[in-house]
Amino acid sequence: MVKRLKHDGLAKLILSDPIAAQEFLTHYLPESCKSLLDLTTIKVEKESFVEEDLKQKFSDLVFSIKMKNNEQAFIYTLIEAEVSPKYWTAYKLWKYTFLLLERHKTKKTSKLPLIIPIVVYHGNRPFNAPRNLWDLFSHPALAQSFMGGDYQLVDLYAMSDDEIKQKAHLGMLEYFMKYIYSRDIIKLWEEFLETFKSCILLDKEKGYIYMRNFLWYSDSKLPEDKQSVLEKVITKYLPREDKEDIMRTIAQKYRDEGIQIGQEKGIQIGQEKGKIEIAKAMFLKGYPMEDIVLLTGLPFSHIQGLIKEKGS
Repeated sequence: MVKRLKHDGLAKLILSDPIAAQEFLTHYLPESCKSLLDLTTIKVEKESFVEEDLKQKFSDLVFSIKMKNNEQAFIYTLIEAEVSPKYWTAYKLWKYTFLLLERHKTKKTSKLPLIIPIVVYHGNRPFNAPRNLWDLFSHPALAQSFMGGDYQLVDLYAMSDDEIKQKAHLGMLEYFMKYIYSRDIIKLWEEFLETFKSCILLDKEKGYIYMRNFLWYSDSKLPEDKQSVLEKVITKYLPREDKEDIMRTIAQKYRDEGIQIGQEKGIQIGQEKGKIEIAKAMFLKGYPMEDIVLLTGLPFSHIQGLIKEKGS
């Protein structure tokens, strides 16, 4: 028995013929597009771009056509397989368009081809589905304005320090992000603390949430032998009563690293052993003895014993 062709199969079969394709595109391409293209160079692209879960609804035809200046252009044609208008057709066309664009994104600065979606509708009632992506939004004009033009760029590289400093909490974030690639992280912290003195007092009310996160953010950029120097710089700008609290944040890194190392080696580090590991790490990085005692809670004599043990 001969298998009966469905509507989309028939259209795809006929339009795969270059002569039929040229006639079809001559009739239905926008005039502004036809004036740029050399329709005698039509080539049917064999590769399918329709996603597996949607193949029952669309049969794709992709034509590559050279422009009159010999550049390559692409015409993307989707044949509607249903007999009724589909509300999400415009959305699916954009999905397929991006699938096609993705295959041409070969270099960091490569240029993408032009794509013109075309739908052939064969229903028995007026086509009333949205014709473009923006009409699918509750506010089409706003959607096209926000999403169809340039994206909003917050260019910290080009932004002046004076402009950044006027923004209080946001300024602290932008300043740190702008200068995180600085070679001298200690100097960055000194300038930051001096510049945002008033904001740091506001941050205190929030439990130093900004300071804590900046510490973690800059940690990977700071050599280990500079950790104790950073601690001294930071506590210089903080109220005396907050020194211990911020130092706990610094020490938390060593605590977390100790636990992670223990887990990787299959060792379960107890609370007392964890304190010892932190004390050793802090001593090797040059922290003052009183700071190590303050943070670990270990007796002074115990820490002295660890130091002697390390030195022997």
